[in-house]
Order: sequence, then structure tokens, then C-alpha cells
Amino acid sequence: MVCVIVTVLGIGGTVSGLGLMFFSYRSFTVPGSVMSPALKPGGSIVVRARRGEEVHRGDVVMFDRSAFAHPDSAGLSAFRVVAVAGDVVACCTGGQLSVDGRPISETYLSQDQYAHDSRATMPFLTRMHEGEVFVLGDERGKAMDSRFHGVVRLSGVDGFVVGTGGVFRPEPLPRTTAFTDAGLPGAPFDDRMYPALRWCLLGGAVVFFAGFTGLIVTVVRTAGRRRRAAAGPPGH
Repeated sequence: MVCVIVTVLGIGGTVSGLGLMFFSYRSFTVPGSVMSPALKPGGSIVVRARRGEEVHRGDVVMFDRSAFAHPDSAGLSAFRVVAVAGDVVACCTGGQLSVDGRPISETYLSQDQYAHDSRATMPFLTRMHEGEVFVLGDERGKAMDSRFHGVVRLSGVDGFVVGTGGVFRPEPLPRTTAFTDAGLPGAPFDDRMYPALRWCLLGGAVVFFAGFTGLIVTVVRTAGRRRRAAAGPPGH
């Protein structure tokens, strides 16, 4: 009976972990190079669904392009948030992005040939309001981002890019400290649920295996005792 209970608990833990994983995480293919080198074109990314969590500067977020103030098309896009409500975001004093007058050292930017394109340092200044975020591509010389299509509705942000690779074996996406290093509050989203889910799945599988193995051993032993009992005592 104990083995049956352990097996059921193992199945329950595994199924619960899988359910949370599939409802909370999705895998997508990176369509272009505008977020290179963080997101490689054609590679897979893992996105955690946003369920009311705050969006901070430095987050890489997924949203439908219809959430832009001036969209050119529909379809999912991933960009980095560089400004949130109340910020004044501008470019490019000294060749750097600034938020509230503080220069941001964007070490995550692409350094390929497009880094020197005039579009990479095109001037702009935007004051942010409630319910909106300003997004830019890490491949600044190629990205068609908030500089061209305006701010993104916060309500349109569907999820956070938390890793690269497959859902079951992702590589965590590095969290930038560029904005907090500049003295701005709010660190990027820290996904702590996924590691817990992986342990839940592993634990559930181990418990299931232990319970199932014990159940098989019990059944085999019981069957052996019954055969010996049916054969009767030796000498009769």
C-alpha cells in the first residue's frame, strides 16, 4: 500500500510540475538579429508568461507588435526595455543612451558592423507616462523599435525572455546591471520559478521511480509466496 501511495505522489508531483511548466513557459524561435548577441537569430528562446509582474529596465520582453503606439504590422517581437513610467529617455550624449540624465553603459549591445551605422545613435528624447515602456534592440543599428514605432503598451507585454534553448534545458538569459549600476531602481526580472519546477520534476520522477520499483518488488514477492503456498509443504 505504501508503494502505491509513493507512486501516486510521484506521478502527482511530476504532472503538477509539467502542468505549471507548459502553462507558464513557451518556446519561440528568434526571427531576426535585432536582439543579437543576447538572442541569436534562428535560435530558441524560453518565455515566461507575465501575470501582472512589474516590468523593469533591462528586461527582455515578448509582445505583439500591435502593442506599439504606431505599429507597422502584427506578430511577436522581443526587445529590451530601457525606460518605464516617469523616465526621460534620450540618445545620444557622448554616444550613450541616458535615462533621467544618467548615462547607461550598455555592455550587452552588438559590436558588429551595424554598431557604427548612423541609426545606432540617432537622436531622440521621450518622456514616459503610466502604462507604457520604451524598448530598443541590442542590435541598435538594425532594430525597428520604439525609436520608430513609439512606446509599447505595458498591458501588451505578454512575457519575459528568461532563457535560450529548449524549455527543458534552457540556458538562463544573463540579467544586465547596466541600469542599476547607473543608480536607477528596479533590477530586471528574476525568474525563480523555473529552477524550482525543475527540482519538482526531478523529485517527482525520483519518487515515482522509487515507488514503482517498490511496487514491482512487492508484487513479485507476493506472487512467489502464493506459488509456494499453492505447491504445498514439501513431502506431501
